[in-house]
Amino acid sequence: MEVFSIPRLDTEVGLIRAEGQWDPVTADIQLTELALMGTDGWMDVTFWMTEQEHEARIAAVIAAAKLYLV
Repeated sequence: MEVFSIPRLDTEVGLIRAEGQWDPVTADIQLTELALMGTDGWMDVTFWMTEQEHEARIAAVIAAAKLYLV
């Protein structure tokens, strides 16, 4: 697994800053930190990864991250 940091990732849920690890062979991504650009700057939304109601948002971030990293 390789560490990655994406400072600005345009996704369907908004502008995201993402950090985590990924496997370039299998394109498996594990997110460790997420932030969403709000009106007052970056808001920590790492809690999205632990709550089931945000599952669709995490899927959108992972899909965008795969396109960015590959």
